[in-house]
Amino acid sequence: MKKTHMKKMGLLSFVIVLVFALLTGCTGSGSAPADGGKAAEGNNNTKSDPAPGNSGGEAAATDTIDEPVTIVITNGGGSSNEQNDATFGNAIREKFPNVTIEYKGVTSERRIEHLILDGENIDLFVQSIGGFFNTVPVNDFQYDLTELVEKYDVDLSRIDPSMIDSMKANANGELWGVPFQNTNLVIYYNKDIFDKFGVDYPTNGMTWEEMYDLAKQFNQTRDGADYVGLALSGHHHIKLNNFGLSYVDPETQLSTYDDEKWKSVFDVLYTPAQDPGYRAFMAKKENLVADSQDFYDGKAAMLGSIQHHTGNPNFQRADFNWDMVSYPTYKENPGVGSQAYPTYLAIPSFAKNKDAAMKIIKYLISDEFQMEASKAGVMPVLSNPEVQKVYGTAEYQGKNLEAAFFNEFAPVMYKTIYDNDVEKASTQFITDLALGNMDINTALRQAKEQGDKKIAEKKQ
Repeated sequence: MKKTHMKKMGLLSFVIVLVFALLTGCTGSGSAPADGGKAAEGNNNTKSDPAPGNSGGEAAATDTIDEPVTIVITNGGGSSNEQNDATFGNAIREKFPNVTIEYKGVTSERRIEHLILDGENIDLFVQSIGGFFNTVPVNDFQYDLTELVEKYDVDLSRIDPSMIDSMKANANGELWGVPFQNTNLVIYYNKDIFDKFGVDYPTNGMTWEEMYDLAKQFNQTRDGADYVGLALSGHHHIKLNNFGLSYVDPETQLSTYDDEKWKSVFDVLYTPAQDPGYRAFMAKKENLVADSQDFYDGKAAMLGSIQHHTGNPNFQRADFNWDMVSYPTYKENPGVGSQAYPTYLAIPSFAKNKDAAMKIIKYLISDEFQMEASKAGVMPVLSNPEVQKVYGTAEYQGKNLEAAFFNEFAPVMYKTIYDNDVEKASTQFITDLALGNMDINTALRQAKEQGDKKIAEKKQ
């Protein structure tokens, strides 16, 4: 692979992940069923009848694509053609000269179900885990890739098992997609603020108790400026929680907020705010908790969030001296960080070029592609330490990006079409918890009641 193409991935490659997270995965905004009917309950594990396996005329199970073929790709995150090219398109064309790529984009006005109803072909569908199960089975185009994986000798054992396990757990044991890029939660920190306060930098492997003690040293006014120790993306912290807690129980199809572990998850969101200095900071921003903007503005010393530094202009500023460490762990769950947040490649049941699409998938999870993507700042899905250790080296020399791999991934939560509503049933109480207006038992009890009610309403 020519490095000229892969170099272009450096600034744009992560944008696709960020778009997934903001537009689909993190908002939980799934598409409506293609037939206009109601979505099935749970995660809608309904298998479509498989389409013919090979429409490209290839007789042998080789890795090459010898005949000209047009591969139609739809990115469920709504990324632009330029972003898609930077992330994978240019590399595919270079690896497979006989492949012509055609992008079929989706927008808020023209969603995936519209493409399906119009009879459009899609050979590869790209979607983060946050939106995958609200889109693929809901629109009934899931296709089990197991036979194609075996046919082309695709070694899935090279991929971190949590990402394959999460797919199969949410797909009745089938393989509806293969992950090719990933992200997770980390702690970013502003080195200049730490230097100003004379406080040692955070380190990999910290517990939440250690993080609380570190953060409260910054909850004060210094030289006329207000500071706070820790800002958090509460939405990501809950969705990618270290325990792998799901919003909905797969057996009862009810919300899980009666699980005691949720108390530990939410403790992180309100315990830092019990410090008087943090409360004073909140009071000056209309009683809102510290967030990512406070970190970008140089007010928060640290930010707990999904990785989003690549391509983000806030991290490109010359005056922004940042680094990162691993996401803190719980004493009762040592060594386990956040859940993975992979992006999957799926072959729709109606795809016309399944064999060629699988060859492309095999290439996109190869050491060849993953190594170059990792260097450019795309978090790899492979367990190979050689691929992991070059993560971001082409763009972020001297940064502690290996922190992303310091902890073991938590199990990825069970996904359902109810997740977005059930999540909102709890996140609405974060500010009240931080201000001490509500205790955690009351918050979780009300969250469960409201979550169960939302599930019942959606089933009707």
